[in-house]
Amino acid sequence: MTLYQQLKASGNPQAPVQLIISLLNNHTPKQVAEIVGVSVRWVYKLLHRYRKSGQDLSACIHKRGPQNPMPNRTPKHIENLVVEMAKATNFGPKRLAVALATSCHISLSPYTIRNILRRYRVKCRKVKTYNGQKRYFVNLSAFKPLQFWQIDTKYIADQHALPLEAYAAILRNKLPKYQFTAIDIRTRLRFIAYATELTFKNGLTFLLLLAYWLRAFGVIDHLFFQTDNGEEFGGSPTSRKRTLMQNFIFNHLDVSLLNIPAGQKQFNTFVERSHRSDDEEFYAINLARVTSRTSFFKMAQDWMLYFNYQRPHFGRGMKGKTPVQALHASRMAINPAVGAMPVLLLDLVSLYLDYFWNISTIPWDNSPKNLKLVNETMAHYR
Repeated sequence: MTLYQQLKASGNPQAPVQLIISLLNNHTPKQVAEIVGVSVRWVYKLLHRYRKSGQDLSACIHKRGPQNPMPNRTPKHIENLVVEMAKATNFGPKRLAVALATSCHISLSPYTIRNILRRYRVKCRKVKTYNGQKRYFVNLSAFKPLQFWQIDTKYIADQHALPLEAYAAILRNKLPKYQFTAIDIRTRLRFIAYATELTFKNGLTFLLLLAYWLRAFGVIDHLFFQTDNGEEFGGSPTSRKRTLMQNFIFNHLDVSLLNIPAGQKQFNTFVERSHRSDDEEFYAINLARVTSRTSFFKMAQDWMLYFNYQRPHFGRGMKGKTPVQALHASRMAINPAVGAMPVLLLDLVSLYLDYFWNISTIPWDNSPKNLKLVNETMAHYR
């Protein structure tokens, strides 16, 4: 270690400069450089700084690095706003960029927001993580908006997906444990309903509600309802219930019922991904504040309206638009109120199902020996 390095390590930054200036009184710059262990050029530079500063030793040693290390850095008050909004909303960089642009009229790149969150060590709080499975690719351009719907049920009271206090609120307030969900693959428009029992009657009621709601808003295209092979939707595509549903009811509504392969949930990727949003952005946060069934259904209605009208989506083809904005961008002549379907309890609605479809007369489970009854039933529905 040279003499210059030893003096610099002593903790006094002026010590090496003071030694060099004092040695220059009796030695040449070359001799001083050899004694101290630095270059001649550095000796001349320190001497120049010493004379230019009016013999101020503290001005001879400059701080390393540029004077302004981040000349294009975002102003401090905007960084604080980004951090506060990230903590309050738990949004990622892309959603924060949209929220800042719409609410505060501040235009920031998602990459700039990402860097700000990294500097302040702010991370999104996660409830569930990506499981590593491959995603199913669907050709979105093959269908019109509001034409192809993925439909599924979700068991809400899941201890592995919800915090303990949210799970306890379900049991304490006797909330419905099953959620029926339908999502349009083009616009991500989504409808939900609840049920206390996972029955075929409730599943059929939800499918009919969806079909009649779309027809009431002037959707005249042929519809596709894709479900799994659960008994609440009639079972497998070759089952008797599924065949009768298609022939007796949904053919007259111009709706095709589709099934995904057994055990292949990735074919219902859009609706399955929406279940994760329910857990992370609705149930995990709000269930602990529920005090009754009435307050729960009000929160669920607000959540569905927020999902359809305010929540930006960044999936393939969405580019930060909300489902209603994506529907408007498709130039379909549909009333924007289509995204405001009421959140209902299917157990109560299914009680009135026989007023519209006398399903009790349909031989769902077994083929009757009296073929005349079957023919009369088919003639009635046709």
